[in-house]
Amino acid sequence: MARKHKRNARRANGEGSIIQRKDGRWAGVILLGYKPDGKPNRKTVYGHSQAEVLQKLSELKHKLVTGSIISNKALLGPTMKEWLRIYKKTLVSSRTFEQNIRTFRNHIEPALGDRTIDSIKSNDIQMLLTKSLEDHNGFSNTPKRIKFLLNQFFEYLIEQGLAYDNPTMRCKISNKMKKTFIDKKGNLVGKENYKAIPVSERARFIKSLDYGPDIIKPLSLVMMFGSLRVGEALGLKWENVDFDKEAIYVEQGLTEDVEFDDDLNIIGRKDIISTTKTSCSRRAIKMPKLLVDALKQWRKVQWCKEQVKGVHLTKPNNLVFCNDDGSIKSYDGIRRMFDRFTKKFGFKQEFGIHCHMLRQTFSNMQIENKRNIKDVQHLMGHKDAKTTQLHYNSVIDKELDDEGAKIIDNLFNEETLKKDDENYKPKDVPAYHIDEENYSNEILNTKAKSEEELEIEMLQKMLEEKQAKLKAKKNRDFEM
Repeated sequence: MARKHKRNARRANGEGSIIQRKDGRWAGVILLGYKPDGKPNRKTVYGHSQAEVLQKLSELKHKLVTGSIISNKALLGPTMKEWLRIYKKTLVSSRTFEQNIRTFRNHIEPALGDRTIDSIKSNDIQMLLTKSLEDHNGFSNTPKRIKFLLNQFFEYLIEQGLAYDNPTMRCKISNKMKKTFIDKKGNLVGKENYKAIPVSERARFIKSLDYGPDIIKPLSLVMMFGSLRVGEALGLKWENVDFDKEAIYVEQGLTEDVEFDDDLNIIGRKDIISTTKTSCSRRAIKMPKLLVDALKQWRKVQWCKEQVKGVHLTKPNNLVFCNDDGSIKSYDGIRRMFDRFTKKFGFKQEFGIHCHMLRQTFSNMQIENKRNIKDVQHLMGHKDAKTTQLHYNSVIDKELDDEGAKIIDNLFNEETLKKDDENYKPKDVPAYHIDEENYSNEILNTKAKSEEELEIEMLQKMLEEKQAKLKAKKNRDFEM
């Protein structure tokens, strides 16, 4: 009987110090020498594969042989601040950079700023993340921001040859971060129930829009039925609204431009119209009838203001939602107005409604009605739908999403809104009754007339309309 050949179980040179951890990652240890107390001075490197760890060990051995092994004694605080100023600032928007600076100064610098870079281990960062999570009762994204920023910083050090290990790679953050709200009965309710307006409250919310400021209804419906972010709604121009195709074209958005000095202190900020959040955010949205009507009514209101103020508010390049002088409305102003409105009708207290929740409601309505998730991602302009956006961007104007608008039309129309409230009547403003063709084609020489004259003309028109409606009502009553 032939003798079986015994397989050589020896590992290759240099692989004896490499092991696979329980979490699936690989680790390797190299002896750099001995400490003053005689104990071995070992260096551990990590990687996602055995080959990656072997490569890192080989580089360390080469550095050790050539005498160029690095021990980074620089303090993390000044080094990270310089990295933020020179590298990070050029890669992100000013608003994102402001958040990065806040994360660094409020959390990272106080905890690790006076430590040398090579002395910072995974346990140090994990303790920082755990403390931040406990300080916020698990309700904040701050720990994730801390880890994200530190991870980028250590990756930069590795690329520059200033470090050989990224200690953040071995740190964990719990995903069980939930927000809670107190409902009107005093019960603690989890945020997962209120990412969108509850189904039972949506019709009530839409009806209540008729009792708020004139701008609140069209602005809210643009976000709730058009999936626009707050910045996209405030950056929308009349040329982006096509009433013939009943479509909205999202091409830009409002953002805040923050200015910093050399020491990274904020010295100024201003609202500007800039590009959309991502390239995928450029999209076309088919409008349901309720949104079309609301925008048409809002344009008539703006046209009346245009005649009184003598400034352009309804021209193609004018913002749909702007101040009475045509200037940009601020984020803070809109949020304060929306908060006052939601508190007045109890929505804020009941489920913590905020502007972005309207956009989330759009997404939920589509998914609840069995829309394909990829279609919804495209409508929302999410980055995850980038491949779809690149493939279909050339035909986006010709192939509007009719199904999404039909779903909302079926959910919310005059019949469904009156179903639970027979006395419900939409808001009636005299400007809504202006003839569409007459007001859009009429050209007034506002420079030749004073503001008082224009206001008198507008009021006379409204009075005539009221008298005509009253006369028609009397005729109907007489016939009866």
